[in-house]
Amino acid sequence: MSATNLNLPDPGLKARPRVLVADDSRVIRMAIKRILGTDYELVEVGDGAGAWDRIREDAEILALVTDIEMPNVDGYELICRIRGSEESRLRELPVIAITGADDEATKQRAFACGATDFIIKPIDAIQLKARVQAYVRYDQAVREQVEKATVLEDQVIVDTMTGLCTRRYLNQRGGEQLAFSIRHGGDLSLIRIDIDNFKKLYRTHGDDISEDLLTWFAKLLSGCARTEDTVARIGGSEFAILAGETSIANATTVCQRLRDTLAKQPYRNGNIAIPFTLSIGMSSLMLDRRDNIEDLLKLAQQRLCHAQSDGGDRVCSSVLDNVHVIEEVLAPPLELITDSPSSLPELGEDLAPIDALIAAEPDAVAGQEVEWSLDLGEISDPEPVPPDEVTFDSLVVMDLAGTEDPVGQAPAPDASSGPLSVDDALLLLAQGRADLLAPHLEALMLKIQPLMDLSLQAFRDKSGD
Repeated sequence: MSATNLNLPDPGLKARPRVLVADDSRVIRMAIKRILGTDYELVEVGDGAGAWDRIREDAEILALVTDIEMPNVDGYELICRIRGSEESRLRELPVIAITGADDEATKQRAFACGATDFIIKPIDAIQLKARVQAYVRYDQAVREQVEKATVLEDQVIVDTMTGLCTRRYLNQRGGEQLAFSIRHGGDLSLIRIDIDNFKKLYRTHGDDISEDLLTWFAKLLSGCARTEDTVARIGGSEFAILAGETSIANATTVCQRLRDTLAKQPYRNGNIAIPFTLSIGMSSLMLDRRDNIEDLLKLAQQRLCHAQSDGGDRVCSSVLDNVHVIEEVLAPPLELITDSPSSLPELGEDLAPIDALIAAEPDAVAGQEVEWSLDLGEISDPEPVPPDEVTFDSLVVMDLAGTEDPVGQAPAPDASSGPLSVDDALLLLAQGRADLLAPHLEALMLKIQPLMDLSLQAFRDKSGD
């Protein structure tokens, strides 16, 4: 029985490249299908969530054409998920963003998230077809190189193009150094580096210049690292430095030195200078508390992707809940706050009141930069208050024993000579002569009640009730 009768595919026919189209408009999907359907096998989904599930499941998808405004997961988030993936196949996937918003802000945001290209609706058929063809061919070439490199990586520990170590050796050496650092209580840092927009450089300048640029950068990278550091090429345009006995602060210094050197000495080919920038992600043993090198590599990769999604040309060393962590400045322990201004820490003058921080919920300041201070004027020795202006806020309970003129020895006010002042009433109470206050209680309450009302209102205003 022939293969035709069994309806089996003809082995002589080559499968069409598979392209994923994500758009919530059925009309747009049909239009794209008419343009690309002859040359490509199209997979269609109606939102970003469906697109994300499909590209993770289907390794044969070579390019993504996506709308920006979609339900559930929009195009921006979809692109960020792809570029932040731990799987290199997804990180390298060509993404063409399509939208009707013809404004620079939308375009810049799409590129910042990691879009490979951008097309404005209404769709130009020739333009879309040409771009998809170019990116699919590029992706196919990259995948073939990765497959070959994977085979070779199992056999060698030196990258043949750059002369640096391979990822296999980096993993082996990293495991050894990590175990040593844990055993001796030392630190270790891992730096992952990627050349920004290398695909664009590759398409613009071709194979020869791109390979020469990678070789040139490998030498520059080795020159910025220490002799004892392990420098490796771990992907197409991605490199890594394993720095033993190095804190995250010292690793940051290495990264800055590398970026400064690159800014001063751009790559040159003949009379043409080709400037480029770097995105860098870092992890360290002491900062991240991981006990294997693969986890540190993954953390550094995630932070590298954050640096790229923020526009590139930057270093990311810490990420919390997908948000860059800003240095926290915490308030001092409450036991440091006393009645004596001289015992307070020096906090500076351009900060926020301490009572606002104490009242704030912890979640309100977590992960944010916090500035604070203490108004020393609020707790310094109070100025004397005239007797007729005594309020409940200004009364101070004091231990007068041992003073030159204790309350117990002061002359008792004359309670029979007329109405008592508030000060006289307080003095009689302090001397234990409350019996003398009985004839004056009604008059005293008339004086004290307004003060109580004012004090209560001030308390409510302060507490926000």
